[in-house]
Amino acid sequence: MDASEFYSFLKNRNLTITTAESITAGLLSSTIASVSGASSVLKGGIITYQEELKVKLLHVNPQTLKTYSAESAQTTTEMVNGLAELGLHSDIYVAVTGVASAPTNNYKVTKPVGQIYVAVLFKNKTYIFDTLIDGNSRNEIREKTVSYVFEKIAEVINNRNDLNFL
Repeated sequence: MDASEFYSFLKNRNLTITTAESITAGLLSSTIASVSGASSVLKGGIITYQEELKVKLLHVNPQTLKTYSAESAQTTTEMVNGLAELGLHSDIYVAVTGVASAPTNNYKVTKPVGQIYVAVLFKNKTYIFDTLIDGNSRNEIREKTVSYVFEKIAEVINNRNDLNFL
């Protein structure tokens, strides 16, 4: 699903979306915003690339980050819940985190490159997805992550019965 299809999908259902992004660093919101009229579906987003912002802006528990890492289902769940608690009155809240490339500094990553986690909060249910994205570069992984997020949101909205939720 590309940006135009995703926009139409939300627009036709009169739904709005708000994002909390780590691995995509704003690419998810930017991709939605690339479609004319996107302001009718996109409320906005928060980029929490570093752990400090996940804690300060989205109230991710520092112990969660220490125990499970920033690239985990647990962190993504706390990110989406923190986003929803901001009172932005969106129909869909989505959070995404993961590993786009091997770290080049002292940051410790225990997950493979391409491992992503997505949390979608819709109608008071949180759906968790994880997958391994194959890509030749960090940007390719980030772009494929956006497409994956679009697909998973569509599945949630279409009420697929085989989805995992909390």
